[in-house]
Amino acid sequence: MSSPLVTQFRRGGVSKDVRLTAATGTLPLSPADQIELLFLLTRDRDDAVSARASTSLEAMDEAPLIRVLKEVSTPADVLAFFGTRDLSDEVQQSLVRNATTPDQTILAMVPTLTESNLEFIVLNQTRLLRYAPIIKALEEQDNLSSDQRRRIDELKHDFKLDRPAPDAAPPPRPAPSEAASQSKLDLSSGPAEEEGPPPKTQEDAAELYGADERDDELTEEEEEKKQGLIAQIMKMTPAQKMLKALKGEREARMMLIRDRNRTVWSAVLSSPKMNDADAEQIAKMRNVSPDVLREMSKNRQWVKRYSIAHELVKNPKTPPEVSSKLLVRLKERDLKRLLRDRNVPEQIRRLAEKRTRRTP
Repeated sequence: MSSPLVTQFRRGGVSKDVRLTAATGTLPLSPADQIELLFLLTRDRDDAVSARASTSLEAMDEAPLIRVLKEVSTPADVLAFFGTRDLSDEVQQSLVRNATTPDQTILAMVPTLTESNLEFIVLNQTRLLRYAPIIKALEEQDNLSSDQRRRIDELKHDFKLDRPAPDAAPPPRPAPSEAASQSKLDLSSGPAEEEGPPPKTQEDAAELYGADERDDELTEEEEEKKQGLIAQIMKMTPAQKMLKALKGEREARMMLIRDRNRTVWSAVLSSPKMNDADAEQIAKMRNVSPDVLREMSKNRQWVKRYSIAHELVKNPKTPPEVSSKLLVRLKERDLKRLLRDRNVPEQIRRLAEKRTRRTP
């Protein structure tokens, strides 16, 4: 599953400075997310963004690239993209051995493959039977070994593929430039990136980023540090906030999760620094967007922890459709507490009541 940040880019509506920053390939993301995001940005209609993303993608180390291209969870369009590139034998092998690489991509790769990589295609009878044009392409290769030719002949004989049959003419393939133009995306359009105007005064910023139940416990020095961090965030561009959300200290990330920019709070949830304690703290927050809590609920690693699932259900900002799914995991004592909590939506309290009646 893609990280919340990559999902946000796919939705569109991301400002150019944020896209240009992401296109450098320096965001601290997992190799899978990094490759998926850069691939997406190579299709950006803005030439500056797409060119920078292409350069970053081509400069990636082979080791992480191979790991990602081996995975069946890697999106098919990403696999297809790399199938058209000039790749080493090792990278090509990761593509031809991946069962989810599109058949049309394998067909296009056949003339570029070594004998050893052709072997993986010859062995994949399921693919050959599913997409017969690959068989014809294999037979046309001068570097196909005699043993490989024998096995293809046997396959054709066993499945009666060697009998002449009228074939429908394949549709003409678009020229590379035409195909590229068709695939360009307007990543600047889409759902509004900003869910509200950014704070214009220190007071507004303090209210947005700084409200915390622990405020009364802060020392004068801690309060001064906190206000300094708020002032620093206020001056940041969305791209700078995104980087801070990914790389910053915990205090900054817990502030930026409340930001009104979807890309910024998505970056917080995608940060490699995020841990279960951070997730539990965010699940308690009542001054975050409901979409933050909805996105959190999609992370299986987090919601399988009882404390996080419990806090999400208790939080009145959690969308009811999310709370209702997590409710079934709660223990009877916590269900009974929900019944008495008037901050919880009535719909969720009614569901909790039904659950307690079923509990033996």
